[in-house]
Amino acid sequence: MKYKRLNMIMLMLLAMITSCNFIGPDVYNIVKTNADQGVDTINFTDALWFDWDTMYWFPSNYPLEEINAIVNINNYWQDVGDRIVFVKDHKIVYYNEFFPYHETPLERIDFNTDSLMVVGSDDALFSIQKVGDKLYILSSIKK
Repeated sequence: MKYKRLNMIMLMLLAMITSCNFIGPDVYNIVKTNADQGVDTINFTDALWFDWDTMYWFPSNYPLEEINAIVNINNYWQDVGDRIVFVKDHKIVYYNEFFPYHETPLERIDFNTDSLMVVGSDDALFSIQKVGDKLYILSSIKK
């Protein structure tokens, strides 16, 4: 009887673990890991753990109303940071916000642009420039 109960508990745990969605590391940590390993470029199509077809970079000065007209982020945290949004079939599959520097530098990536950037998964190659201890600037490399 003990073994039957133990087997049942193990089976339930296995079912719970396999039914959970894996959430991979955030994009910042992927960029940081590449840079720390001496890699000076990153291809988001190959490097990310999720499928996507369009990436949007919204600088902090981009109006929230206009962001929502492009991709609806009303269900996500709304603040004053730069935003990176990955979309697959018009649905958000990844979203992150990077806040501007205050007294203490925050871990963040930034793109070498002051305006909205839209990138397709077939053109997602970027150079990585490490600036300071926690900031990485990405610049688009055209194929």
